[in-house]
Amino acid sequence: MADIRNTAAFKALAAQTEAELLTRGLDVVPVAVHNVLAHAVATVADRLDIQPRSALRYIEPSTIADQIAKAGDPAAEGAQGVHGVRPVRIDERTVPMPRWVCTRPLMALAQAVKYAANNDDSRTVQHAADLIFELGLVIGDDPDSDDVQIPVGVLDETADTLEHVASHIETSGWSLCPCGEDHGQDQVDAKVPERLRSDAELARKMRARADG
Repeated sequence: MADIRNTAAFKALAAQTEAELLTRGLDVVPVAVHNVLAHAVATVADRLDIQPRSALRYIEPSTIADQIAKAGDPAAEGAQGVHGVRPVRIDERTVPMPRWVCTRPLMALAQAVKYAANNDDSRTVQHAADLIFELGLVIGDDPDSDDVQIPVGVLDETADTLEHVASHIETSGWSLCPCGEDHGQDQVDAKVPERLRSDAELARKMRARADG
């Protein structure tokens, strides 16, 4: 039996669902949308004892979009395991930033990845890693220039990510120390939020240049 994902009807349903998500201010990677849709189709087909192609007619794009949006809400239980859900970047402006200054958000995001990974927040790991990749692309774009053009959305999301990790270190006890060990790590952890917030503030100041 052919994979339902390869049918024109499924692809059209996926496109409609992605459009619904955009109206909710969410940009979701296509593979995630396809996975949710395929699961919904299989569930309906099984419950009604019909073929997957026939089950497609019972799937409402708006309902699937609502389910993805609900699961992707950062406040929802288990949201730390949801990947590929990002706010839509409406502001496509860029701001100039000295190349050497970019090392600060890069190092801060790397620290955020370490804390998030060590405390089972794979969603933040993925997002921070994506931001590191985007910054790396921009920095390497024109190595002969002293300044680089950083997208406003990257700076906004960097600041939010650093604040998110800093808050969890303070309120949720996030640490890089393995369970049952210490070695003074609690003292190290206590200093990290201030540094992360300092770099978040730098990102905001650079971002403010876009508003002139």
